Amino acid sequence: QRDWPSLQANASCNVEGGWFNDWFTGHLNYQIEHHLFPTMPRHNYHKVAPLVKDLFVKNNMGEQYVCKSLLGAFSDIVSSLERYG
Repeated sequence: QRDWPSLQANASCNVEGGWFNDWFTGHLNYQIEHHLFPTMPRHNYHKVAPLVKDLFVKNNMGEQYVCKSLLGAFSDIVSSLERYG
């Protein structure tokens, strides 16, 4: 059985940060942090993201912390819709 942080990371991925991506997604491009800390104000996700990533790496879970480009994430969505829709 997997631990809770692993389940949250495997159920989502982050989209690269930056002023445009943060604005365009309403700071929900930090999906891993959003799943781990659902009551945290969204504008703080970019502050804790490096800490969360470091914790994943320190606990040999770094490969589960996935961050994609915005276009890569959109491509995954379209592929999923084509596959399952």
